Amino acid sequence: MEVIRLDQVSLLRRTQEELSRDLKKTIFSLFEGKYRKPMRKLVLDQINLSIQSGEKVGIIGANGSGKSTLLKLICKIFQPTHGRVWVKGKVAPLIELGAGFDSELSVIDNIKLYGVMLGFSEQEMRDRVSSILEFAELEEYATVPVKALSSGMVARLGFSIATDVQPDILILDEVLSVGDASFKNKCKQRIERFWDRNTTILLVSHDLEFIKESCERVIWLERGKISAVGDPKETVHLYLASVNLLDDSTSPAPFPSSEPSPQSSEETPLEQENEEVLPAEIVVGAAKVPPPETPGSVIITDVFIANEEKQIVELVDYGSPFFIGMKYQVKAPTQNLMLGAYLTNEYGMMILEPVTQNFLPITGAINEIGERFIYVKIPAPFLRPGKYYISGVGAYEEGFGHHHWIIEKLLSFSVILPEKYQHEWFGQELVHPPLEWFLENN
Repeated sequence: MEVIRLDQVSLLRRTQEELSRDLKKTIFSLFEGKYRKPMRKLVLDQINLSIQSGEKVGIIGANGSGKSTLLKLICKIFQPTHGRVWVKGKVAPLIELGAGFDSELSVIDNIKLYGVMLGFSEQEMRDRVSSILEFAELEEYATVPVKALSSGMVARLGFSIATDVQPDILILDEVLSVGDASFKNKCKQRIERFWDRNTTILLVSHDLEFIKESCERVIWLERGKISAVGDPKETVHLYLASVNLLDDSTSPAPFPSSEPSPQSSEETPLEQENEEVLPAEIVVGAAKVPPPETPGSVIITDVFIANEEKQIVELVDYGSPFFIGMKYQVKAPTQNLMLGAYLTNEYGMMILEPVTQNFLPITGAINEIGERFIYVKIPAPFLRPGKYYISGVGAYEEGFGHHHWIIEKLLSFSVILPEKYQHEWFGQELVHPPLEWFLENN
């Protein structure tokens, strides 16, 4: 029996340009004859999909390919711009763990509220409170407001509720990285129980081995379109080959080009609406930086994540250092130039704000007219396993102000844990640097 169906589904999302435009700017640009309709990004493009009851389906693809957006459409968090989404049954979404909690209410009240939003009665949720608190390891925090919990505790609570209520359809988006190693094992064991039931499961994960072993079918998304659907091993193999991650691949990762990507000459139904549409971005490892509204003498064109060989990567080994790199242009003489970036985690917390002035001279070669690359090396071990974002970049000149300043999620990457570090224990800390311990006898 079919429980999920998407027919010709497309989704346009607003860009930062549209979100930041206000009435005053719009009126002035109209008077000056410079008004241009803000661009919109095509995130999903004509998706056709059918999922049967009890089916276990993995969804893979680069960050920014539309995986999470597809799940949010199925959960009715987003509405499609075009097409139709049909879902039958109770859905438990584990997309952004903790989203939907009221920070002022206690943990117990949030359990009841969250369950009711999922379609269960208040009495059902009252009966489940003890088991949910026990699994989340939050018995001591039952009457504490959610705002007093750490981000890890909130994530554990969200996972515990959504997997305790036994829904018809379970949506899992990168939730296998919740908490420390002990809690991750509990999560995997609980999720594995759903595989033995008639629960329909949609799973997004970078753990491709788990997807190959656990799913009956895999969907590969690329630039908002379905590139392949089929046998898990075959589809994962195709995906890995496309991003040069197979062992027999020797091709280096492509460097960010300063040239605009060619646009298809075919006119799609969405383009016929006179909307200026941006293609879905591949914000994995490398991204183009949007132009500033008022350009200065310095323009940052690209930002990317690179390994020690300066090759662009989307996955960073926990035990290996990596680079945050930027490509920038100096178009006119400048003095005292500084460049920097914002590194945040998946909960929006600032982890690092590397700025050149702390480590490099702010005069000399950094100011010279021309185009160049600049890198900051992030040591290892430092970032704990998980998803991270470059959430902004900037070029600043003392006495002038910002030449180029963008605050938005430009790209994402993930820190993964190799086999040799599986013994490592991760608590509630945001970063995991090497620390020295000393034991002395009295």
